[in-house]
Amino acid sequence: MGLIKNWKPIVKRFEEKLTSWKARTLSFGGRLTLIEAVLVVAPKNKGGLGVGSLAASNKALMIKWLVRFKNEPASLWARSITAIHGDSRCHSYIPLKSSIGGVWKSIVNLGRKSQIQSINAGNSTLREMFPDLYELESDKRCFVSDRYIMNHESIDWFWGSGNPLSNANNIEEWAACLSILQNVVINRDSDVWLWKSSEKVADFAVSAVRNELDYIDTIKETKVLCWLHWIPKKVNCFLWRVVLDRIATREALMIRRFHLPSNQCILCNNTLESADHLLVSCETAKQVWLIIFQWMKLPIPSYMISVVQVLEIINSYKSQKNTKRAIYAVVAATCWNLWKMRNEIIFKQKAFSVAKLIGDIKAISFTWIKNRADLGELNWEKWRSFKI
Repeated sequence: MGLIKNWKPIVKRFEEKLTSWKARTLSFGGRLTLIEAVLVVAPKNKGGLGVGSLAASNKALMIKWLVRFKNEPASLWARSITAIHGDSRCHSYIPLKSSIGGVWKSIVNLGRKSQIQSINAGNSTLREMFPDLYELESDKRCFVSDRYIMNHESIDWFWGSGNPLSNANNIEEWAACLSILQNVVINRDSDVWLWKSSEKVADFAVSAVRNELDYIDTIKETKVLCWLHWIPKKVNCFLWRVVLDRIATREALMIRRFHLPSNQCILCNNTLESADHLLVSCETAKQVWLIIFQWMKLPIPSYMISVVQVLEIINSYKSQKNTKRAIYAVVAATCWNLWKMRNEIIFKQKAFSVAKLIGDIKAISFTWIKNRADLGELNWEKWRSFKI
């Protein structure tokens, strides 16, 4: 997948769905909608935007070829791989000549990192359980069918190696191995490789592997996000960026070496403007949160220092499902309107008003819930008293 031509189908699909002038006018939420329409989509409950990782998809597709190599040994391409990479000295389940570069080498190296292993006996392979027998075996690439015969309904296992069991230790290990093999049920169907995830074993599926890879290296802070459909997508994305400290505050711009006339918070003009300070710990923001919590009839926290902490607090409240969703929507509206107010002060030189900001928070959260939630009896009079 490192070649440019491999990405041409994806680029072509983008070009078919988007002209150049539309690309410049799309909002963040619009871009996300486009990506979801063109690429794979994964769950959002692990801290992402819901867009599956291309790297995970690529790895899952590469691993698929390893499974197909073992499950389709008679196919022309598998026999070609064996002819090129296999020899009498190769004891690996997946043949590879390290001196030969290319796609197959990348696939096999990825498979080794994915810990693709041999047949298991319990939690270990027979090779791991009986290393001396494995060392003594003359044909380490033999098939299971080469080591037993069917005697009516029973299976007789035998030591078929060209090297005899020469000492008492080997004989004792073989007896222990036989005791395990006696419980094995032989299926006459062709052997296939399966995919083991945790304790579940199932047929290999690219989507299952991709999802498993997407769940790795999750960001703990984003677990407080709900991705609520009552809230516009751009606001959900905004909260996600806030939690990751990825909005363009003065602190963030200075880190990116932007030259600013001041790095102080525009609301209090007293502290470095970071995301958490602007939206939560600023004295002006605290005043707004105090009024909002009183309006929602929630206990006022003794201290709040970050957006993650605010979301953890509201997630800990015990209430009805719709009430909890409404609270989350109000918190999102509060962060969103504080950010909008900050931008209007900077770029439009508007005066700051706590009363106007509170009114905007109540109005916009009511509009979201009225139009997006299935709460037919909700009206403005009930909302003003926060009665869901």
